[in-house]
Amino acid sequence: MPFSALIQENWPACLPDPEQLALPGALRREAGRHHFTEALNHLLKPISHPQLSDLADWACNESGSLHTSQISHLRNNKMRMLGTKSVDALGRLNQAAWIFQHRPELRDRLGTAALTPRIEAILEVFAPLLDPRTQLPLGSGEFLYLYLGYLRLPIEPPLVLDQKQKEQLAERIGIWLDQQLSARGLSFRDASSRIRLAWSGETAGADRLVRVISGLEDYSARDLAGEWERITATAAAVLERPLTPRSLAEELLGGGLEVGSSGAKTA
Repeated sequence: MPFSALIQENWPACLPDPEQLALPGALRREAGRHHFTEALNHLLKPISHPQLSDLADWACNESGSLHTSQISHLRNNKMRMLGTKSVDALGRLNQAAWIFQHRPELRDRLGTAALTPRIEAILEVFAPLLDPRTQLPLGSGEFLYLYLGYLRLPIEPPLVLDQKQKEQLAERIGIWLDQQLSARGLSFRDASSRIRLAWSGETAGADRLVRVISGLEDYSARDLAGEWERITATAAAVLERPLTPRSLAEELLGGGLEVGSSGAKTA
């Protein structure tokens, strides 16, 4: 039952979904840790690890608020405990980004660092995580709720790829994109320009994709998995096709793919 329906049945809004409360504590916490990883991966779709780290420093007005190494460990589900500084930074940056996008008149009261062109560019593509109960941005408390398994977000299940599939995608993506761009009559120069405009994240990622398409470089399976969300979004924009990470992978691999579960390793 949706949480909104539970509230209408006089279930207190301050309490988690009773389905989560009914789980054994250890199972709930483990599921929460995996779902936290899924949420962080969702948060990182349009931006890179360094950009998220920069956004945390800006939001907290404090250097070293969220290191890229911490982001990597959290994203790959390698941290058994969530540090208070990390959860503080995630809540601050998520709420500050939402205020920047929806309530800019409040921005000067957030205690953030000065806004720079680099931070502004990141904020323009960043998509804050929202609490499904209120449709307001998650704060530090909600991120902790998420980690403990008391809160679930309506995010798409992750794409599950085994090592062989990652290697096949890494081998095929450059050739496939080259064929698709040529079929649309785009010159390499025009295509390169469009890719750089459509790419979200560091410009080095767009430059690398251009080199892969040209045949000058190849993705490793690991690098391909880390960039798959951005590659898909860029391909969808440049080719003007409604591609998703799953549909693009299925097109290149020629078949259906497994839907991710909480404990699965994802692309």
